[in-house]
Amino acid sequence: MLLPAPKLDYLPAPEIEPFEYRLRVPNDARAVPIARGTVRAVLTAHGLGELLPRAELLASELLTNAIVHTVDDAELCISWSQWDVLRLTACDTDDLPLSPHPDPHPHPYAVNGRGLTLLRSLADNWGHYSEPHGFTCGATKAVWCSLTRSGRADTPRPPLEPPLGRLQLGRE
Repeated sequence: MLLPAPKLDYLPAPEIEPFEYRLRVPNDARAVPIARGTVRAVLTAHGLGELLPRAELLASELLTNAIVHTVDDAELCISWSQWDVLRLTACDTDDLPLSPHPDPHPHPYAVNGRGLTLLRSLADNWGHYSEPHGFTCGATKAVWCSLTRSGRADTPRPPLEPPLGRLQLGRE
């Protein structure tokens, strides 16, 4: 009689090499589901399926805000670091600062106004920064969030610095 193989839950997850993908999208609402599909394809290909639900939702929120609040193209960056942190960054051509204080009590029937609340609730960390010469060679604003496999662990993590510009954290 053959017994089923034991589950090896105690083994660590396989190491995933760092990667970065960039998707430039037009200012068009149809770009959001395309970006979600891209996030799904990237994470599935790299064996990060457990991050899919949060990553898809947060990428949609970040990109929707970039499209709704500007008139030009936006860019979504999906990266995995050597510290096992997934970072999603949406860049747009609006150099106005982000209001990092979402309405704590949005109207229950409001169509919008929950993006930053979702970001605060689902991301392990998030923030925003401006760059004088971003992906369009002009001023850009970037809003980013990070996710880890373990969720919001109390273990210290290395700082996530933007490539240029001043970092402003949404959660310390």
